[in-house]
Amino acid sequence: MKALNTLFLLAGLTATAQQSFASESKPLATQAAEAIQPYAKKFGEAVDQTVHGFFAGTDGPLGDAARSNLQSRQQAEREANRGTRKPMKECIKPGNVIDDDVKECMEGLREKSW
Repeated sequence: MKALNTLFLLAGLTATAQQSFASESKPLATQAAEAIQPYAKKFGEAVDQTVHGFFAGTDGPLGDAARSNLQSRQQAEREANRGTRKPMKECIKPGNVIDDDVKECMEGLREKSW
């Protein structure tokens, strides 16, 4: 963990040094914080995902909450990465079958492969 913090600090200082030559408008600490921010955010998300994954495997209210949180995150991620929505005519299966695949195709979450 200490090595990771040192890595973030060095990455921030390197980026800060490059930026400080271009302009001297912001204090050094502010520049370092802005440079480290994306790495710290990704690290925080990874830790959060790990903790939720651990608690999701347990019983009780913490496990229920963690599973619910993971499901809502997965749903939000799918919605953020979905394609364009399509009408039912373009997605319907042969024999006019409508199932979950067709619904996902209509929402842009799945490509038509049937």
